[in-house]
Amino acid sequence: MNFPIKKINDFFNSIDTFEGITSLWGDIGVGKTTLSLQTAYNNALSGSKVIYIYSKPNFPYNKIDSVIENDLNEVLNNVLFSKPITFKDLYNIVFNLEFIIIDDLKNGDRTFNLVIIDSITDLYGLELQQDKKGKNFNLNYKLNQMLANLTFLNKKYHIDVLIVNELSRKTQEGQTYEVERGGNVMEYWVKNSIKIERTDKINHRKFLLMKRKSNNSLVFYTILNKKGFKEAPK
Repeated sequence: MNFPIKKINDFFNSIDTFEGITSLWGDIGVGKTTLSLQTAYNNALSGSKVIYIYSKPNFPYNKIDSVIENDLNEVLNNVLFSKPITFKDLYNIVFNLEFIIIDDLKNGDRTFNLVIIDSITDLYGLELQQDKKGKNFNLNYKLNQMLANLTFLNKKYHIDVLIVNELSRKTQEGQTYEVERGGNVMEYWVKNSIKIERTDKINHRKFLLMKRKSNNSLVFYTILNKKGFKEAPK
């Protein structure tokens, strides 16, 4: 996976295939989709094939135009966009990804190298209902299945997986913590974490990187403009 920020690539050892699922998360409007599109662009520009699943209401045409400055047609030829409408649609798409990969392999084509889901829990959150525990249990079960399948694809086909997730909060022993939406399900399956936070400067963002297997972490700052993220000067 080739991120547009060198510090992210260096932190995750600049390996061709990230082990397990990488999660990009944070509050609304911090730039998660922008970074995801930049990542898709970087990988497609280098010749990799990308599946980009976008589950939010309004497709980000303007952001795509801003991020992709040159070679638009060449890049888009390497990116397959998909737009699920319901959580069931997203669930079905995730479980059909292997068929797409196998068809490419059968045809002798260069197969997909990266799957991006933006976002993994947006449609999931819309269907959660406080007074319907049975339905919520089923939603959590399907979310767990989706993440298990994405982990399987990562291991079997050496495909990088980047999922965008929303920020949630939980209270424990009187303390409130920021966590990824999806709770224990996300914590179990996600191996690499990238959190984006706002700062006191409008166009500056704080990044927190985490390798959960080794518990290593890194904090650094970036600048976000119309073209996307770039590293802040020292």
